[in-house]
Amino acid sequence: MATQYKSYTGRIADIDLSTGKVSDYELSDRDRELFLGGRFLASRILWDELRPGIDPLSPENVLVVMTGPLTGSGAPSSSRYDISAKSPLTGGVGHSNSGGNFGIHLKRAGFDGLVIRGAAEAPVYLSVENGKVLIKSAKSLWGLDTQAAQAAMGEGGKMVIGPAGENLVRFASVVSQERSHGRTGMGAVMGAKKLKGVVARGKARATYADKEGFSAVVKDWTRMLTSHPMTGDRMPKLGTAGFVMDINRNHALPTRNFAEGSFSDAAAISGERLASEFLVRNYGCVSCPIRCGRVVRVNGREVKGPEYEIL
Repeated sequence: MATQYKSYTGRIADIDLSTGKVSDYELSDRDRELFLGGRFLASRILWDELRPGIDPLSPENVLVVMTGPLTGSGAPSSSRYDISAKSPLTGGVGHSNSGGNFGIHLKRAGFDGLVIRGAAEAPVYLSVENGKVLIKSAKSLWGLDTQAAQAAMGEGGKMVIGPAGENLVRFASVVSQERSHGRTGMGAVMGAKKLKGVVARGKARATYADKEGFSAVVKDWTRMLTSHPMTGDRMPKLGTAGFVMDINRNHALPTRNFAEGSFSDAAAISGERLASEFLVRNYGCVSCPIRCGRVVRVNGREVKGPEYEIL
């Protein structure tokens, strides 16, 4: 259904892996107003689509991949997207979000989101490009780890599962670039659907109802973020790992499955130690001025540094 809002493409693909049918998922502007943001729009869709009591690893589960209205707009910290479904880990509604570039590429491919239902008989992946969705064989990708699978899928934004998702490990992640959707077992849902991953690419660009006004707001927010002592100084220097010591001092650092709130060796996993001993450089998501990402050197290799949640 077409939308009056410039920040949306107005299209959500509805993909049935059991039948191979691809159509448009109809959504009203009233829903876009009431359920603002990818996670909340996905929640609305799951409320409508999921029958109570289903097995999260059955074809009846619905996987929703959704961007927000600011994704791809150039606004600070707006390159995120959400994956939602009934969680095989908790039995409740599961959400997991990530930064990186996949959400932007999905918008450029002409879609705000994907609603994925059913299950394929053999491994497949989705190719989303310039307003079209193709279901392709993933026979050659099945069994590959997440980095090898992404490399094999060519240009564009990618989200994939590895062997854990394929084998229905209930806490399996979905990975995009080196970023993990680590919550609620969305990788297992993809594995149950025999969906190895999605690659998105296209030439569409964001449109604006008031481009000059929006640009002014973006400049103001960017100035605020870069001048703030946390987002302009501490996070670029220490990343999200910089929260470890403060949270530990406040006895809120999850320790031994939160049986305790502080860890005696917190300094050994702190952002301060990471910066002084391992950091090569920092980087950031597309359009984000904070640049809290870490590149670290470990055992002679340069790899992505750990975030607060992993630590």
